[in-house]
Amino acid sequence: MRRWNMNTRNMGWMLALTLSLSVIWPETVGAESIQVIRIQANTYVGNPGEMVESFDITVANPEKYQNLNASDFDITGNYDGYPLNEAEEIVQNDYQDDGIKLTIQDHTIHMTVKPFKYPGGMKSQFAVTSKTYPELSFNEESVSQVKTRTVDEFEKGQFTGSNGASLSYQLKRSPSEEPKPLMVWLHGGGEVGTDGRSHLTANRGAVVWTESGYDTSVLAVQYPENYSFKIYDNPEQLAQMQAYFVAQYELIQKLVAEGEVDPNRIYLSGVSSGGGGAFRFLTQYPDLFAGAIIVAAKDTVADYTGSVEAFKKELKDIVDVPIWIMHAKNDPTTDSRTSSLAYQALTELGAQHVNMTLYDDAYMDNQRLYGAMKHWSWVPAFDNKVVLADLFQRSKTAAGEQDGGNTGHGTKPTEPVTRAQIALVLAGKLNLSEVSEFTYPYTDSAPEWARQAIVSVTDAGLMNGISKEVFAPESEVTRVQMAVIVDHILSSRDWNPAGESTVSSFKDVNEKHWAYNAVQNSVKAGIMSGMSKDQFGSSKSITASQLELILQRLEQLPTN
Repeated sequence: MRRWNMNTRNMGWMLALTLSLSVIWPETVGAESIQVIRIQANTYVGNPGEMVESFDITVANPEKYQNLNASDFDITGNYDGYPLNEAEEIVQNDYQDDGIKLTIQDHTIHMTVKPFKYPGGMKSQFAVTSKTYPELSFNEESVSQVKTRTVDEFEKGQFTGSNGASLSYQLKRSPSEEPKPLMVWLHGGGEVGTDGRSHLTANRGAVVWTESGYDTSVLAVQYPENYSFKIYDNPEQLAQMQAYFVAQYELIQKLVAEGEVDPNRIYLSGVSSGGGGAFRFLTQYPDLFAGAIIVAAKDTVADYTGSVEAFKKELKDIVDVPIWIMHAKNDPTTDSRTSSLAYQALTELGAQHVNMTLYDDAYMDNQRLYGAMKHWSWVPAFDNKVVLADLFQRSKTAAGEQDGGNTGHGTKPTEPVTRAQIALVLAGKLNLSEVSEFTYPYTDSAPEWARQAIVSVTDAGLMNGISKEVFAPESEVTRVQMAVIVDHILSSRDWNPAGESTVSSFKDVNEKHWAYNAVQNSVKAGIMSGMSKDQFGSSKSITASQLELILQRLEQLPTN
């Protein structure tokens, strides 16, 4: 196997430079240069990877900067982290507005910026410059410390299994004293190595669970090397993968024995090479996991150019494990037929809790995932609140059997969605503020996973109960009801139809219909359309795939 070479800094060179600067600054550069004592970058993990949102600049003499303004700074090399345009050309367009806001407290200048890829892109790294105060100019080399939200809560460890396989891992522990769920995260091939960090920051796979509000521990092993394609025909590499999983299984059992992990709520997720590894981990320990999310899986199961029978043979023991398989149809890196055949095999074997989401080109393009970035199907996957909620409601019984619990919030793309599900998705997609210390405003009960979302959409005026006191969370949503929700969203964005907008004539939603204006607005905005030329399909239920398309169109809608 070829070792994945990670880009690392020449630490010896940096140390020598730092020491030399500390000696020559006072004599040759002048006292002004030592105004800056320390610079801290505050980052988080976004869809494109590590993003910086602010800097803390500690200075010796804060009085000197009392008249400091945002206009005193300019940032170059700052962009949103999406490196390809529609023509699949490498781009790195700097922000026109850097979004700089400044506050000064004690000796620290806090600089909030429009979040950008840290430390830069494929063309250039970032640089902050100030002509007014040149000593406040800096770049990545000047940054003393990087603090990363959630990532800094992981603890580094080393574990050697009974078979001699040694694993480097990062563990984020649940703050709860009682046993809690465990998410086992398997990173992609681009994050192999020994740096102990890239598998946490390359995408949201390690942090999305706790940042979505789930009280869970997260175990993230970093594998030293990537494996080849067609590992099912490579006995040496397959044996190495199995050896790693033996050690990882023993590490998990250690956490269970120590009382940190609920053995009935251990989950698995992986992307790309980690997605392929997830299939293999499941088949090696079919009774270990309560559920899994597998994204853009590499071809570890069987030959995707062959028949489904080979997949059935390999996957027959995991037919009872709830799995959500996700992939871009035209992924240029890992062929989606691996996912499609795995899904077909499991359904033909009788699996009752397997779902699949296959993103077409139009959807990926709407997400600005062009060309090679169509491999990034984990971006929409981890943005899908329904999929995450479905997983964390899964548990095993004491006998080890799968128990879906309250699984009404998980649904297949062709199945109708409920009011609770829509509330959950809207709250996530529209980034609605959570209401702290909220009181549930309806008299009927709602599942715990949906209560906060229902409060948020109600508070935002996007959804109301079917009456003043009843929300009816388990009721399906008709197309005409969805049009009303869309109309509320349009109103919240101050959208107005163009003066020359064409009025649609639907026989089932005429001018006297209670939702006539909402239907007309949803159609004029291009968010919804009729089921036929003269039928809106008012009484038909909205499916998960239709909801996803509606949300895509809302994302693309410009505001007036």
